[in-house]
Amino acid sequence: MKKGNASLHWTVVLYLALSTICVTANMERIELLPEMVPVESDETCEIIAYRRCTANINKTLLPTSPALVRNNPIAVVSGKTDYTLSFDIVPNGTITDGYASILHFTTGNDCCDFGSRSPAIWFRTGSTELHVRIGDSTDGNWGFDRTDALPLNIRTKVTLECKGNDVKLTVGGKVYTATQPTHRFVGNLIVYAGNPGNQAAKAVISNLDYKILPAAGGNVAGTSHRRYITMTVYE
Repeated sequence: MKKGNASLHWTVVLYLALSTICVTANMERIELLPEMVPVESDETCEIIAYRRCTANINKTLLPTSPALVRNNPIAVVSGKTDYTLSFDIVPNGTITDGYASILHFTTGNDCCDFGSRSPAIWFRTGSTELHVRIGDSTDGNWGFDRTDALPLNIRTKVTLECKGNDVKLTVGGKVYTATQPTHRFVGNLIVYAGNPGNQAAKAVISNLDYKILPAAGGNVAGTSHRRYITMTVYE
């Protein structure tokens, strides 16, 4: 790969059937899947994306059952304004000295820049109540402060649906709603299953899915994300 005197600003590896993901967004270089091989080329990232990934440009890798571990990056996604995020979770304990991180989609910081919590989900201190942040252009920490406590050692389905100004959080059989003040972040996001700044939640998650929805008023079918995309950007 031709670097010249350019300094690496950030890297998102769009992948083929087998690829390695490296990301730097004011963070250390990370490898998502050891068996994957990075795409390298002297061409610009736009040309690579067009030639290799035209049909799959919005798809990303999202493991369905990542282990919750502190500072555990699992994917890079192309975040859009309208999406659903869903997963099953079985809590098996609580953390008493701070919030416990479950999932965190971020541009790089914990809080509270626009895009730093897009979204981010924790258990509150000493409980299994969810703390869910979605972010807004006016407040990067906007979201739901708390839900009812989830039962220990029992599977609960969690779904966050954001479409237009309508935001709906479903936890088990209970629905929480909110109205987005302005709009959500759009752009590349690092996904953590356990962020760097908090202890990871004592829980097991499964059936994790991040699905891009058609923009409000659109008619394009939503696409579940699983694999693809490679891009390297230099400054």
